[in-house]
Amino acid sequence: MKIDIMLMNDKEEDVTKISIGHNSVATLSYIVMFVLALVQVCTGFALYADMSSWWLPKLFSWVTPLLGGDFMVRNIHHTAMWLFIFFAMVHIYLVFYHDWLEGRGEVSSMFGGYKFVSEERIKHAHDEDEVEIKDDKEIVAAK
Repeated sequence: MKIDIMLMNDKEEDVTKISIGHNSVATLSYIVMFVLALVQVCTGFALYADMSSWWLPKLFSWVTPLLGGDFMVRNIHHTAMWLFIFFAMVHIYLVFYHDWLEGRGEVSSMFGGYKFVSEERIKHAHDEDEVEIKDDKEIVAAK
């Protein structure tokens, strides 16, 4: 959160704490996006239920009275759409920002399939005896 929101980076990098997964803010945002996707599906089918003769949208006809009518369902559906668009813009920005800031190859791993740490970070950590570099170029954390 310190990097994403306040745009602050650690003064000294700890190569042993490099993660190949997501940080806690990303995990929380993906959970919120999953719930938002469920809301989108329910409200979308609820809006379609009155016009449809198909059985699947009719299963969601209970959503409209629960949320207070078609106008409220449409507003929720519309707001969720804009939240998805906002999330996509912020997500793309942060992916490129973290790739540039941390130098871990997030973006290039999407195309090449490999995730890496920049050589400068490895050399810096190797000079301070934080990591051990094997003959086959595999990096092993010493701590």
